Amino acid sequence: MKGKHSWGGWAAVIFAVTCLVWVLLSQVSLLPVGGGKAFLGPDGLLSFLEHPTINARFSARGGLPFAENLIYVNVDSEAIATLGNFPWNRETFAVTLDALFKRGGIRAAGLDFVFSPSGIPQLGRAEAEAGSLALGKTVREHGDVVLAAGFTAAPGASGAVFPFVFDPPRGEDEIHLPEMPGFPIVGPTWGHLGLINTVGDGAQFVPFFARCGEHTYFPLSLELAFLRWGVGEAQVKIGPSEMTVLNPEGGRLAVIPLVMGQLVEPNWFAPWDGNPQTSLVNVLAADRMAREGTEEEKAEAAQFFEPFRDALVLIGPTDPFLKDVSVVPLSGGQPVPRVSIHGNLLQTIISGRFLLRPPVWANVLVIFGLGFLAGAGAMVPVRWERAAQATAVVAAVVYVGGAFFVFSRWDWLVPMIAPVGAALSCGFLATAMQLAREQRQKRRIQEMFGSYVSSAVVKEMVEKNIPPQTGGAEVEITAFFSDIVSFSPIAEEISPTDLVELMSEYLGEGTAAVMAANGTLDKYVGDAIVSIFGAPLPCRNHAAAACRAALALQEGQMLLRSRWVEQEGRWPARVHQMSTRVGLNTGPAIVGNIGSKLRFNYTMMGDTVNLAARLEGAAGYYGAHILVSGETFEAARRDDAELVFRALDRVLVPGRTHPVDVFELLGSGGEVADACESRILAYAGARAIYRDGRWDEARQAFLEAAQLEPEGRAKNPASAMARRCEQMADRPAARDFVFPLTK
Repeated sequence: MKGKHSWGGWAAVIFAVTCLVWVLLSQVSLLPVGGGKAFLGPDGLLSFLEHPTINARFSARGGLPFAENLIYVNVDSEAIATLGNFPWNRETFAVTLDALFKRGGIRAAGLDFVFSPSGIPQLGRAEAEAGSLALGKTVREHGDVVLAAGFTAAPGASGAVFPFVFDPPRGEDEIHLPEMPGFPIVGPTWGHLGLINTVGDGAQFVPFFARCGEHTYFPLSLELAFLRWGVGEAQVKIGPSEMTVLNPEGGRLAVIPLVMGQLVEPNWFAPWDGNPQTSLVNVLAADRMAREGTEEEKAEAAQFFEPFRDALVLIGPTDPFLKDVSVVPLSGGQPVPRVSIHGNLLQTIISGRFLLRPPVWANVLVIFGLGFLAGAGAMVPVRWERAAQATAVVAAVVYVGGAFFVFSRWDWLVPMIAPVGAALSCGFLATAMQLAREQRQKRRIQEMFGSYVSSAVVKEMVEKNIPPQTGGAEVEITAFFSDIVSFSPIAEEISPTDLVELMSEYLGEGTAAVMAANGTLDKYVGDAIVSIFGAPLPCRNHAAAACRAALALQEGQMLLRSRWVEQEGRWPARVHQMSTRVGLNTGPAIVGNIGSKLRFNYTMMGDTVNLAARLEGAAGYYGAHILVSGETFEAARRDDAELVFRALDRVLVPGRTHPVDVFELLGSGGEVADACESRILAYAGARAIYRDGRWDEARQAFLEAAQLEPEGRAKNPASAMARRCEQMADRPAARDFVFPLTK
């Protein structure tokens, strides 16, 4: 028991260390590098593995209903082909905004272009500045326009300027403002600025605020939501883990969960092609038709602008050559315009369907829980290993399925790679430990049983992982007892050295017969061989196996006698005539490692065993080689119809109160059955008379039957029964008489 506890303790330590490694790989979101910190994200070093599982969850869930009428107006290939290479004169955007507000009646517009002063070329500067002035007038006229602003570097990069909350504090001289439009596009009372930054070049995380001195900047999507709700930046409250947008009365419009205190993950509502969108040149063409076209064209233009009524509009670059694309969820692995990030963030904000993540402590519990569950097979008793392994597999499958379900239903992003990785790692380690434990168990089985159990039985015990049990257990067996007839006179005639040599040959032959039939050697008692059939490995046909072993022992001894005879002068005549008696009985017995703490042996105990020993002794009374009980006869004939028996007697043995049917095993196979048929029938006829209590008639019948017994046997069952009938001549007739054996 102490060994099991020690094994389980070491396994628990190994699994704990393994799970801790997965925790460190997945839950450390910032990695110290030099004097700063490298951004890893909430999935840590496993982000590159976790991100595909997140995309898979989006794909499995599919799109969501749009929460807002949002239309994309694209600077696409068609627009560039029509209007010329980008950048264009900013007046183009002014005309587009005028058309959308005046003819489309849009609620607000966002432009995913940074119209900074540095973007004005020196060649044609006057014309470009005039375009900026036109755009500024349009922004001032319509008001609800959000213009893009952005920082230039990502977190952790050299010279990063984005003010991430997890970056080291900056001095006042290190505070940078984002690149943004200047006057006249924005002014003191017109124009809204919205950040278009994401973390790195990806689309998974978007910083939702940037504090630059006294001013705080918000993303383009949130600024559009402000305009949609009719609130300003003053209604925003930023906490350590969430951002709250209040209405003018103080009620909550939105509670935005923040990852790492600053970031938001956009939910994705549709593939890019599934969003309402049109080319910017289509807007300009419809505006021109509305101004200069025929009545029919004006009606067509009005129909074009109808879907824009009270909509939010995002104007952004979509032509692939503008290189503002990213691979995002629901895109099938293909890059799509990054303006869709802001659009899906806007839908996320308006719908309130923010992606949620469990706290770190919950992730740690899940990682350790799945890891230890997967490794439970190495810590539980052997009999529970299969159940523990099945439970671990089911738990891992349920967890993965649950991760997809809770995301689809409630937008929860639970980690998959670390918990499943911990489960697989601990499961692999548990398998290795189980293999090591099994190897140790195999060695133990082989050490304990290899010397007295056949190699086939040991192999099967090892394969089935049947451990040796301390103490005893009640099982059905066939007990095997053999003894050399008149051994003492043989021992007196030869020297001790020769006796050892002789017994080594005999016991080797007898043990080989037992093991060949998958029996278990219990012990040697002088010249006696005691064996067990049916344990330690359960065996349905143990009675038949014991019978075959007894026949093999007789055949082996016959070969030994022939060999000893050939060794002229080596052995006395008694050795040449050596014979062995065998007794077999089938029934329940206590079998196991029985003895004291200092010394024990694998053996059998019980009435079944005692009767087998009595039958071996009774074989001498009858002059038979192999005696079996009625229980052994029934079980052996059931499993091996080739075995040939004859019913000998019904007796009482010392120590028992119930009579025992005694059978003699004559051999196996059709030839033996044919050869023995006459003496079996003759003996059966004589025994029928005996059972009627007609002693004189029975004696005569047994004497006649004795004539059919094999030659060379001075004593045989028929002659023994004839002598008994003679001794009982004066006894009154008794039907079904049970003879009491004295030994």
